[in-house]
Amino acid sequence: MNILMIDELPLYIHGMKVELKRIMPEYTVIDANNYEQAIGLLSSSIFSLILLDGDMECTQFIPMLNREYPRIPVVVMLRKATGKMFNYYLRQNIKGVLTKDQSVEKISQILKMVHAGIVCFPEQIVLTADTEAASGNTVSRLSQRQQEVLKLLAKGGTNKQIGRQLNISAGTVKVHLESIFNRLQVNNRTQAARLYFRYVTNHVISE
Repeated sequence: MNILMIDELPLYIHGMKVELKRIMPEYTVIDANNYEQAIGLLSSSIFSLILLDGDMECTQFIPMLNREYPRIPVVVMLRKATGKMFNYYLRQNIKGVLTKDQSVEKISQILKMVHAGIVCFPEQIVLTADTEAASGNTVSRLSQRQQEVLKLLAKGGTNKQIGRQLNISAGTVKVHLESIFNRLQVNNRTQAARLYFRYVTNHVISE
């Protein structure tokens, strides 16, 4: 499986390629230093995931990816995540965010989760805006499956009960919950349920 890594710093790309190859030998990292190179590679090769330097100017590139390559999940790499920047990427349908100071083991875990179809925003990324309001709005940005899991959690379901109702394993439920907690910026089931009920109340979701 191929990962397209787009970054302006060749030294960082080289280091990431070496380390990811050690941790994730089943993946091949192909690099591009600018968007022109990236577009050429996208048109000539098949990629499972795009790893994008979020500090590059990408206001036109990301919408192009959403339009032309909607099936390829995008993970954004940031030196430092601010609330404004994080909210921007949420609106762009980014599937994952990581910071460049994270360990390669953590980065590989995020990439594998995103490749498996799980939206992943690590706990290290904290919104500097009104956290509760942002989290409430984020419920609407969860995938349909994640909203189903969250709804059943809010009704008191255990992982096994949720898994049986959705016809998925308890382990898969656990992975979904980890992603949901990261996305909502909460630490436990009670906080997640509270945000869900607030969202239901504010948006008049019919049960």
